[in-house]
Amino acid sequence: LRAIPAASPEELADGVWVLRGGLTRTMNVYLIRDGERGGVLVFDAGEKGMATSIVATAIPHGGISRVVLGHGDTDHRGAAPALRAYADVLCHPDAVEQAQGSGGRDYWRPDALPLDVRLLHGFTHRFVWDGGPVHIDGTVREGDRLTGFEVIDLPGHAPGLIGLWRERDRVALVSDCFYMNDMHGRPQPPSVPLDAYNLDTAQAKRSIAKLAASRPAIVLPGHLGPLTGPDLVAQLRAAAA
Repeated sequence: LRAIPAASPEELADGVWVLRGGLTRTMNVYLIRDGERGGVLVFDAGEKGMATSIVATAIPHGGISRVVLGHGDTDHRGAAPALRAYADVLCHPDAVEQAQGSGGRDYWRPDALPLDVRLLHGFTHRFVWDGGPVHIDGTVREGDRLTGFEVIDLPGHAPGLIGLWRERDRVALVSDCFYMNDMHGRPQPPSVPLDAYNLDTAQAKRSIAKLAASRPAIVLPGHLGPLTGPDLVAQLRAAAA
């Protein structure tokens, strides 16, 4: 049954695994070996149905040490209420209101979406993705260190959107800094997130440019991916433009 909401974990970098969830396997939850506390740190919480798979995947590694939300949108806090039974849930201070509240609905503009997408997303946000508001136990900010990674600010798509950056092998986990799927879930080159879902699209583009300037070797987004290869930075610059 655990194979229904999520695929088997894939190790994409040293001590970093991805769980791909949802029927189309486009929802990414990352587990990072937590050398500070033992177990694994969970980055982003995907959709609510992934909770059992996340817990089961973490058990052989010592369990969940903490949960860090890249931002508070419905499809990234989804399993967080269930995971909080195992560990504290953290996010950026600017993401607390959404994580504990509407999950992004305060500033989304669904009327700007095509009718078919508006209906599909309206149903899935409410009944498939969102596990509801989650109590936030603490916050993290740019420059904080989490088990070998540094927290980086990447706002624009959502308030308080953060990523995790590891300098030694230039690995970046970036939540929804950019999309690698279109509004129907189909793969696409890295692009600025949909304007209808953004708090500030111009700022979102600046955050992609900031990520490109760090010259990562591999980027692990919130959906699909990873982004790799010799043209990685060029693709990010194109998305920022």
